[in-house]
Amino acid sequence: MKKLICLLFSMFVLATQAVVKRHDISAESYALKSPPDFLIDMPHEGSAVLISPQWLLSAGHVIYYDGYEGKQISIQGVDNQIEKVIFHPDFKKQPEKAFTGDAKPLMNFLYGRIDLVLIKLSKPVKHLKPIARYYAHQEQGKITTTYGKGATGTGIIGEQIETKMHRPLNFFNNQIETVTKHHLTMRFEEPEKGLPLEGIHGSGDSGGPTIIEEHGKQYLIGIQSFRDYQGDLKNFKGGVYNSVSVLCRVSAFNSWIDEVIAGDG
Repeated sequence: MKKLICLLFSMFVLATQAVVKRHDISAESYALKSPPDFLIDMPHEGSAVLISPQWLLSAGHVIYYDGYEGKQISIQGVDNQIEKVIFHPDFKKQPEKAFTGDAKPLMNFLYGRIDLVLIKLSKPVKHLKPIARYYAHQEQGKITTTYGKGATGTGIIGEQIETKMHRPLNFFNNQIETVTKHHLTMRFEEPEKGLPLEGIHGSGDSGGPTIIEEHGKQYLIGIQSFRDYQGDLKNFKGGVYNSVSVLCRVSAFNSWIDEVIAGDG
């Protein structure tokens, strides 16, 4: 039963990192040789974002089991340790009973929780530069960049789960389509409507950063959380054109983040 529940959730929440690309653009156009300083791999699955020398921000559901505190973590080649894991007060763990049939109850659950966690490191990171967080509330229509290195695919065939083992580093661009109190969404447009390097999250992107650039400076605006879907869950296919990814809206939670860091720093 637990395997069934985890499989169902992995269809929607994005576990490690992935990039699904336009079918008419070469894969090499999306490739990167090295990650940005702020992109950090989590110990089991998923990723996190370096937001200050001693703090990471990620999706709550990438903390897959108890025992992360005290666990070793590699910060782009330099060993560190997780000192503390602090979930947002409104984070909810996945229920014991799997969602089946119509996707609405699952969507209600995913939209209803705050899928964020702060991770304190045992010592400050000195070899990487944290990314600034976006404090304004003007996300609507912003052109974004997202990074990933897991399962790949195209908008026609969707994500190909078996490619996750290769873990190539990629990026893609997209645009913020909708803004709500706690979430941002991006749609994977078909080539005639999409950006030159349009893409979308695939299976395995939880906790990763979506950023914007303004006046020559990069800002974190979203944490990758889940995929929106309407219909029968058995028909879900991730990464196809017109699919929608949902991000936790960083600007909505800056006060919480600041309070936690100030109180525990």
